[in-house]
Amino acid sequence: MTENVVSQERTHVDALIVGAGTAGLLAAHELLRRRPHTSLLLVEAGPSLAARLEQPPGGMSGLGGAGLYLGGRLYLGPATLPVLPPVSAPSTLRPILAGDAYQDRARAVDAHFIRLGARSAVRHAPDPRLAEAAARAAALGIEYILSYPTRPLTPEERRSVLARLHAELEQQGAHFAFGWRVVSAARGAAGFTVNLAAEDASGDARRIRTRALVLAPGRYGAEWLVRMAEALGAEVAQLPATFGVRLELPAAAYAPLTDLNPDPRLQMPLTDDAVIKTYATCPGGYVLPITRAGALVASGMPVTLEARRPSTTVAILAQPGVRGAEARWRGGEDLARRLNERVPGRLVVQRREDLRAGQATTAEALAAHSVRPTCAEAVPGALHDIYPAPYWAAFEALLTRIERLAPGVATGDALLYGPAEERFWHFPTSDQLETRIAGLFVAGDAAGQSQGTIQAGVAGTLAGEGVARHLG
Repeated sequence: MTENVVSQERTHVDALIVGAGTAGLLAAHELLRRRPHTSLLLVEAGPSLAARLEQPPGGMSGLGGAGLYLGGRLYLGPATLPVLPPVSAPSTLRPILAGDAYQDRARAVDAHFIRLGARSAVRHAPDPRLAEAAARAAALGIEYILSYPTRPLTPEERRSVLARLHAELEQQGAHFAFGWRVVSAARGAAGFTVNLAAEDASGDARRIRTRALVLAPGRYGAEWLVRMAEALGAEVAQLPATFGVRLELPAAAYAPLTDLNPDPRLQMPLTDDAVIKTYATCPGGYVLPITRAGALVASGMPVTLEARRPSTTVAILAQPGVRGAEARWRGGEDLARRLNERVPGRLVVQRREDLRAGQATTAEALAAHSVRPTCAEAVPGALHDIYPAPYWAAFEALLTRIERLAPGVATGDALLYGPAEERFWHFPTSDQLETRIAGLFVAGDAAGQSQGTIQAGVAGTLAGEGVARHLG
């Protein structure tokens, strides 16, 4: 059901924010704090908090986005805005906020969440078992990415924060439109014209005019953000593709890591301006084909503890820098397309023992395999001849080291799905996250500015400050 604020044909607002995740919500809060009585509309394709609570867990969109609604882990340590990659980056990718200035903003965001009900104690360091695992990884040349100090929120605290923040914004005059998506936008002399379409089957459409526009769709809206920003004339720089395969292996083999941390982030630096890393671990989860940047890729779907299956899935991705992508890692951005052309509309799955032997996996071999594929539509075949030799060398080096932490991980029983890929973009902005198009702001994960709730909140406050200044 779509929110009635749009169906009432509201046609003009001072500011329109796309996305009601942490960045969008904090942008709205900061804007109304600095400029009360601003007419403000937040457009969210997903459901309201009440509707989310009636649905099974796992949805990425809706009030609170993915971070605060699903995870609620508030990292309070040092960071930069935007996020800087662990490899070489374009010269335009510069920190606009770092050091003490960032920490001051982060503390303010945390204090705001505390006021709204985030009362769990801060954990200043990992527990001894996790700290020991990180030390063992370091001895093997692997960086175990730990984010401390952190404030882990219970589901009740997350719901309290979101419910109270939503209520406060409405009391201050903000309007929400849930179940609507932005299909297009255009610049005009007085700002922007934004065209909306209802996500339900009603076919409803509306046009809203706004003086300022904030695009904060969240990580899974990155491609939409690129299209929208480019259509409006903003500068967008694509970073080198992060590519690889998604591994599926017995959950018991990976348990020494996932029992301590359900998504252990491990990365190993390479000598040619790249890192090889684990990404998006799903204990007991399954492999799901999704479309990203025009390519079908293997993603991981997490499940609740009660619904876990016998296998765990984790991506093993190579992330080259801009220099590495111009030399030894050239061509990584084409791998997904090439594999999609080989097997249109389906993922490819290969047994690890066949990978080692340099032979394609057959349907008969897959049917007899000890690890059952969770993506039944994947086609047995070959991955070893698509990916470049540097990738497989790095893959084996990382897996061999992880084997020391979790014996059995390097088993030949594992399955590999391809392609796996993540795309990232950089949006050059002012220090208040305004693009070169006056009145157009970008904020949050999709814009590459954040990788967590606190960072997204900091980005939102910067954007809200910028909008208030733009509106005068």
